[in-house]
Amino acid sequence: MAKGKNIPIKYTNRDFDSIKDELVKYAKRYYPNSYNDFTKASFGSMMFDMVAYVGDMLSYYVDYQANESFLDTSVEFANLRKHARSLGYSYSGVPVSYGIASFFVIVPANADGTAPDSSYIPTLKKGATIASSNNVSFVLLEDIDFANPKNDVIEARYDEANGGVTYYAIRGHGQVSSGALNIIEIDLTDTEFEKFKKIRIGDDTVSEVVKVIDAEGNDYYEVDYLSQETVLLETTNPTALEDGVRSIMKPYVTSRRFVVEQDNTGTYLQFGFGSEDDTDDSALSDPSAISIKLHARNHFTDRSVDPSSLLGTDKLGISPVNTTLKIVYRANDSTNLNVAANGLSKVTNYEMKFLNENSLSNSELSIVRGSLEVSNDEPITSQSIEYTTEEIKVRAKNYYATQNRAVSKQDYEALVYNMPPKFGAVKRVNAVSDPMSTNRKLALYVVSENRNGILELSNMRIKNNIKTWLSQYKGINDQVEIFDPYVVNFGIDFEVSADNRFNKEEVLSECFKNIKDKYNNKFYIGEPIYITDIQNVLSKTRGVVDVKTVKIKNLYGGSYSSTPFDFDKVISKDGSYYKTPKNVILELRFPDIDLKGKIK
Repeated sequence: MAKGKNIPIKYTNRDFDSIKDELVKYAKRYYPNSYNDFTKASFGSMMFDMVAYVGDMLSYYVDYQANESFLDTSVEFANLRKHARSLGYSYSGVPVSYGIASFFVIVPANADGTAPDSSYIPTLKKGATIASSNNVSFVLLEDIDFANPKNDVIEARYDEANGGVTYYAIRGHGQVSSGALNIIEIDLTDTEFEKFKKIRIGDDTVSEVVKVIDAEGNDYYEVDYLSQETVLLETTNPTALEDGVRSIMKPYVTSRRFVVEQDNTGTYLQFGFGSEDDTDDSALSDPSAISIKLHARNHFTDRSVDPSSLLGTDKLGISPVNTTLKIVYRANDSTNLNVAANGLSKVTNYEMKFLNENSLSNSELSIVRGSLEVSNDEPITSQSIEYTTEEIKVRAKNYYATQNRAVSKQDYEALVYNMPPKFGAVKRVNAVSDPMSTNRKLALYVVSENRNGILELSNMRIKNNIKTWLSQYKGINDQVEIFDPYVVNFGIDFEVSADNRFNKEEVLSECFKNIKDKYNNKFYIGEPIYITDIQNVLSKTRGVVDVKTVKIKNLYGGSYSSTPFDFDKVISKDGSYYKTPKNVILELRFPDIDLKGKIK
């Protein structure tokens, strides 16, 4: 072919047919005398097909790699997980079921038989393993103190001679989670220091890394990112019995940390690249060295400072070396994690602690230890997290948009509800911004609930834990104050007319039942009460032909809250509902006696 000839080659052809057609046209135009056999059975046609096939395959993989490089066009699930991870969204893919289990023990009675002997009341330590009837393993997530006065205590055994009580049964409650505990040891004694060391601990069924500790007793803590230096630790609350909060949340700065990475090949621990031999522990830049620039000239220009350079670190955590890591993790041992009510069958492995155990009778201790039983009053179900590729894309984008911080009212409320229950739980929360404030002051009204389902004010321990929990999410200028709302108890008086064909007592009983069902769930803080809702419930009751009157009255003092409230002052203009202030929560405390009805 002569040099300098203008050859119009098309580079846009990407499929088999277009590439082959272009090759044939090229050969006919520039090699008419050298080759002119273009039949399908010819050798040249075979060569055209082979070259077009190679071009088609190359085009396919170029397109495939380009598509897999972006979240929106990626189709490979493994690549999709990596893109989501880069946006901060970590997809585990391992379902976990949580629930509340009831634990029972038999405790000897005291000398006069009036109560359990406190010396023999044990504490069941967390980490106990539980088996279910369908072979699902569970782990106890918290210590259970059977001496807690909120536990149920009943008489269990009697003396046949005099009928006195010899043993009491105590029931405690604790949160359990699916998965079997596994322990592995990673020997790093003969290894060299490696930055960003990655260790595989198991397959992709690992649901949680419980503990990582080295041979010297140093704990490593899981963080979301290696640049995160502060973790929130659980410490024992010395006044747990009075507060009803068993743990205190405290921030802790740690250099030994790791992140958990999981894909279809397994579960890995990723450590930082700092070394314990480094002399600079902080590795933070000196602000004066960044902001002050010395020059020979007698003038200066405006110079901005990048805040990230002030917080720059060359550590990102310590990478373990010349030690042995003991790793405790929890992994699913079953594909079906759902357990029906009363499906927990026995505690297979557990530890009990007693006060002054050496001074107690071994035979009585054996009776207490051997009496441990477990059950679950409600079904334990797991949430399916087998998301589609489109769901992963949407969740990753939304997570990135939130930036893991509290900005709106809904953000603050969701974060309070999301606080781990071991640090104290609240039943209702309402975030209210002060419209007259110039310093972005936010008021959080929180209220808790006791074991009997009655609202009670949250104690200071819970409020302090909430403040600590929110400190990692709130804006630097946001001022959050936590307050108690006013609990207002109310009763309902009503009068209805019944059809003469129905029994009036049965109709009235059905009215009471329907109103109880209507207000079975607690009100939200600031939620109004609608008279029209009550009228609707009554009018739809079988046998009711007319609703005469509905009256809301305030109940306070004695067994009720001490908050008086005048409902007549907050009724709407049309009389259809009662307005509730943002710092007030309504409660129908005792439905059996707070509902008064007449029937004609």
